Amino acid sequence: MTVTREDIFPASEFEQRRQRVRGAMRARKLDAIVLHDPSNIYYLCGHHTLNIWDYQCLVLPLDGTPFMLLWQFEQGRFNASATACEAVYFGNGADPVAATAETLAARGLGRTRIGLEAGGNFLNAARHAALVDALPAARFADASGLVEDARAVKSPAEIDVMRQAQNVTDATMRAALAAIRPGANDREITGAMADALIAGGTQGFSIFPMVAVGARSGVPHHAQIGATVALGDTVFLECSPALHWYHAPLMRTAVLGAPRDPFVEEVAAVGTEAIEAMMQAMKPGVRACEVAEAGARIVDRIRDDILFHDFYGYSVGIGFPPTWIAGGSMQITRDNTRPLEAGMTFHFPMTLRRLGVFGVGQSRTVVVTETGCEALSALPLGLDRL
Repeated sequence: MTVTREDIFPASEFEQRRQRVRGAMRARKLDAIVLHDPSNIYYLCGHHTLNIWDYQCLVLPLDGTPFMLLWQFEQGRFNASATACEAVYFGNGADPVAATAETLAARGLGRTRIGLEAGGNFLNAARHAALVDALPAARFADASGLVEDARAVKSPAEIDVMRQAQNVTDATMRAALAAIRPGANDREITGAMADALIAGGTQGFSIFPMVAVGARSGVPHHAQIGATVALGDTVFLECSPALHWYHAPLMRTAVLGAPRDPFVEEVAAVGTEAIEAMMQAMKPGVRACEVAEAGARIVDRIRDDILFHDFYGYSVGIGFPPTWIAGGSMQITRDNTRPLEAGMTFHFPMTLRRLGVFGVGQSRTVVVTETGCEALSALPLGLDRL
């Protein structure tokens, strides 16, 4: 029986991505890479599934057709989504690492130099060791970040999907703000966000929508617990759809009436100014550290009085649970000297908190253009005053 295809990008798009990655492989003298991260697999062949807990990997040889090793139960998802890629299935109860090693050897890669994602989240230490042991004639190298660095520069087609995702994010934030009123609780607000994300086409939650009310907004990474909104509370909001597994995250902070702590106003103004300064500094050829310094000069005015992660921006695009943050070296930090390129996309997560008292989060997902920087969101920066 034929499985209905779910093509988002043409085969030519994947070929361009593979050639970019193969250029990086040649620079590292790698004959093949074995990828277990679902974001990297999706980037190079289009295969995606909600089942990212069972073993799967993509092998990209320096020459020839890439192929995947995956459980036979997943063949429907492979047939629906993978492009210009072969599949090798292992059966129920089989050792997937042994199947991977046997396939690599059978395809003439058992005595070559192979890159593995040693620093990734989807190849655990035991399986890494087992794969190395199973191919004693191969030479292994760490290829962590190789594909993520290629992914940092988006194609026009990818940016178009991210623009669609941003439209969903903006609509979701409007729904969340509409749900905030005296006596409303964080579960109701989260429900409004989740409903809007699902209606907008999200395929999942790489990070579940975050809502933190009042003093809870002064502590990072809360889940909803039924906390209710009162006059003077700040309400922290963060979300993104996974639209074709591409993201455009957004943070907002609402305040119901006048903020209980007057310092909220200053913190919000600093966050807005820092994001605007980073956007003004961002253009092709500028080093990532220069963009971070532009933001840091503003934040440093209140840095001793707040809790902040000092992470000014991160690469964003494809993401699978548990995060929408793309890895690799292209991050906006004060020690990253890599220059920006047109087509790079970043999330500026300006979350400034007085620990356990309040938090003000605001952000932008931006794209580096040929002449500067463009914000994808249409929503203004600053506090949302309700």
